[in-house]
Amino acid sequence: MYKHVTRKILFSLLLTVSVITGAQAEGVFAIAADGDKLSSEIVKLAGIAPYFHIYDSDGGLMRVLPNPHLKLEFGTGPAAAASLADMGVTVLVARKVPGPKMEKVLVERNVRIVRRIGTVDDVVKELRGE
Repeated sequence: MYKHVTRKILFSLLLTVSVITGAQAEGVFAIAADGDKLSSEIVKLAGIAPYFHIYDSDGGLMRVLPNPHLKLEFGTGPAAAASLADMGVTVLVARKVPGPKMEKVLVERNVRIVRRIGTVDDVVKELRGE
């Protein structure tokens, strides 16, 4: 029980810091997920996530899109990172970033990484302050 509550508080703080300190006035969040539903799990490796759920900082859905880079032989993570940054994403939520190349692109493009376990709905509720 306490672990879950502590994790939620820490994540809420990370989201707040990400939005306040972001290069853009409003944060745009990409949640790497295994499906296109709110109940979808946050995936372990962001670069090979089947879907990205894109939300504004108030928890408003902007779009859900399939990862267009999954068929690449290599470089999937960096390509996904660049595409998300090009869409204005400022925070990527995933269980972990797959490797240094993807992380390098995210850092260079000022996209913060928030590591999180749970579902898309868990993150959306926290964005909405629920």
